[in-house]
Amino acid sequence: MARDGFELELKFTGAPADVAALPQSRLLRALADGPGAWARLKSVYFDTPTGLLGDNGISLRLRQEGLRRVQTVKQTTAAGAVVREEFEADIAGAGFPAPTGDPFIDDLLRRAQGELVQVAQISVDRWTQRARHGGSGFTLAVDLGSARAGEGGPPTPIAQLEIEFQNGEMAHLFDFARLVADNAALRLTAKSKVEIAQSLSRDGIYALQKMRKPSVDPEAPAADALQAMLAAVAIRVIDVQAPLIDLRAVEGVHQMRVALRRFRAVERTFRKALDTDALYLLTRRARSIAHALGPARDLDVFLEETAPAVFARENAPEGAVALRAKGEEMRAEAWAEAHRVVADKSFTHFAIDLLEAGVVAPWRAGLNDLGRAPLRAFAPKALDRALRRARRAEAAMDRTVLAARHPLRIALKKQRYAAQMLGPIYDKERRRSYMAALSRLQEALGVVNDAVVAQALADTISAGGGDAAMRAAGFLSGYKAAEAKAAAAEIDDAWDAFMETHPFWRDPPPDAADVTY
Repeated sequence: MARDGFELELKFTGAPADVAALPQSRLLRALADGPGAWARLKSVYFDTPTGLLGDNGISLRLRQEGLRRVQTVKQTTAAGAVVREEFEADIAGAGFPAPTGDPFIDDLLRRAQGELVQVAQISVDRWTQRARHGGSGFTLAVDLGSARAGEGGPPTPIAQLEIEFQNGEMAHLFDFARLVADNAALRLTAKSKVEIAQSLSRDGIYALQKMRKPSVDPEAPAADALQAMLAAVAIRVIDVQAPLIDLRAVEGVHQMRVALRRFRAVERTFRKALDTDALYLLTRRARSIAHALGPARDLDVFLEETAPAVFARENAPEGAVALRAKGEEMRAEAWAEAHRVVADKSFTHFAIDLLEAGVVAPWRAGLNDLGRAPLRAFAPKALDRALRRARRAEAAMDRTVLAARHPLRIALKKQRYAAQMLGPIYDKERRRSYMAALSRLQEALGVVNDAVVAQALADTISAGGGDAAMRAAGFLSGYKAAEAKAAAAEIDDAWDAFMETHPFWRDPPPDAADVTY
């Protein structure tokens, strides 16, 4: 049931046996507000063959509930499946799909009518129970069953606990989630059942799609954009956890670090809008997690990209095999630590806290005038600050030391994230040349950084590996040093071109062609 037309719920997933044990767990029995009950539910989801509804964040479900045939339409927000607008209607006769009363959704349903096909089928045994915590009311649902894509594709298990907010204070929902994290072997999930089902017909349930980009209103308060961005990055962190833990996927640890870095960039961009350090303290936790994942990521790049490219050369030394074998041992150890950190309850607490920042936004109590100002007024100030930091980093750079370029690379990453976040409120054509110049500069800096990291790793891996491994490390270091030298020569030209490109958030002066920034 939605509250005021909106559904707010947190989902946990885990091994089916662990989820099945929840109805009898001490935690849920202690919080129960009445008896629980089981029911069997079968739901069918519809969309057009081209995905008209799904592309617009809409799901259309038909479910038989006793004698009722119920249509449910849900529309996602920046918080994905956590916060959704919900419309229910009893369906009789041929009145499917029924209108919802929302003009945007009803227009989509009219356009889809006549083309609807079954895109997913969900069959679960559901245990439901009312619960109370902190003076607030919730509905608990334990779902055990399967999901299929289309009209009869291969199934994948469904094992979820849903905690749906009904009344009281929304913050209590997240307190409830922390209790679950402490008392059950479960982790958060941000995927709806239909998303799980439909992933089976694409690249699989562990495939990572592009991160959702929240829409921002330039005339709305800057705090609204901050909240939407926090919600989106929280969903991304939760989505990336599964392939990292379950598959030990190389892309999993990479995308987790990217998501954590993006969160830190969001906080840094909007820091001046808040008179509270609540989000900053959360970024300290994000930084600690990212740091723990760093060795696994560095070794992934070294063994999957750097070493194969270098040792594919005809004159590669014989010790390359020994060097890679030792590197694989180190990678396994680094991944064991990465897995431990992301599978730990403390990570689940971090994800809950980050999601709460995007949904409940307790930090709004510390908003100042900048945070309350329209985003259009806030954005140029934030982008100017990021650019100034990059210019200071460039001015302080020691060009005789390759590793000394790293602070500029980090400053430009933060500048790029800020530009990507706030750029959509500006014309795309105004952004194009600036982002292209920034990309060119970042690419050159990235080559230098990769070379520095690769040389350090080669030395570390070869230590104690014998003369052959050391010769291979020296060969790789020499090759990467030559690459870095060429890229370093490109950096100065790329920086000059970047400085000559007009910042898209500033109005061009009359003699813009003659101005250097």
